[in-house]
Amino acid sequence: MSRVSQARICCLCAGVLSRLAGVSDGEMVSLIDRYKGFIIDLDGVVYLLDDPIPGSPEVVRYLLESGAPFVFLTNNSVSTPLMYVEKLARLGMEVEPRHVVTSAQAVRRYLEQGGACAGRTAFVVGEKGLVREIEATGLEIVNEEEAAGADFVFVGWDREFDFGKLKAAVAAVRNGAEYIATNADATYPTPGGLLPGAGSIVAAITTGAGREPIVMGKPNPYIVELALERMGVGARSALLVGDRLDTDIAAGLAAGVDTLLVLTGVSSAREVEETGIRPTHIRDDFGALMNP
Repeated sequence: MSRVSQARICCLCAGVLSRLAGVSDGEMVSLIDRYKGFIIDLDGVVYLLDDPIPGSPEVVRYLLESGAPFVFLTNNSVSTPLMYVEKLARLGMEVEPRHVVTSAQAVRRYLEQGGACAGRTAFVVGEKGLVREIEATGLEIVNEEEAAGADFVFVGWDREFDFGKLKAAVAAVRNGAEYIATNADATYPTPGGLLPGAGSIVAAITTGAGREPIVMGKPNPYIVELALERMGVGARSALLVGDRLDTDIAAGLAAGVDTLLVLTGVSSAREVEETGIRPTHIRDDFGALMNP
């Protein structure tokens, strides 16, 4: 195939992507100047595990310098906001805890809006980020031996998940505990490929318990509304950037927020047509936010 033919095919593909995203060629201008606030996923958008995705640090620094409101909105409940701030600093992005909204924070907000938690118990399948938020509500966290009588079961990504935790969580849910998951992401993107995500753990517990959880993270618009409140920006003026159609983009659509799918994480442009979940925009990566 000649280089001219290849170029024509690339142009055709770009046009198809534009139409899929609901954006005409004449509207392909810098997205960063078209919105007042930005809701940005982390894994698969800003970085892959411990590697920054090229262009991401430059966009974040531009947002900081311009004073544009933005938050990082992550389904990953492993880390606390401060831990995310420290990680981003190592990758060349100096932000503050107020810039981070996690699915664990959404769980805490949900609990606090529901009333007093003091004197009630919880079994937690998850790591520090989730545990800290649950502790802050006043709930008493119990161990596996005491889990059967727990009032709540919370499930997030847990890299030490085993049969003992599975058995304890299933018993508690079957005994009537309120069952809440941070997210149902089946996979977690890394430079070496996809790892099992929190959704894989949730699926195991759900299968054993015979009951579906309340999912607080994306695609639940509840967590997007929390991000909008944090920024002080209305839904019509915000852009949500993510790499997953079934969580990031679906959450934005449910919350009435324009969306940008980037192709550096989980979902591909082909899946837009296959799933019927249509983002407002599609770009190769987060750095393209600044390109005309």
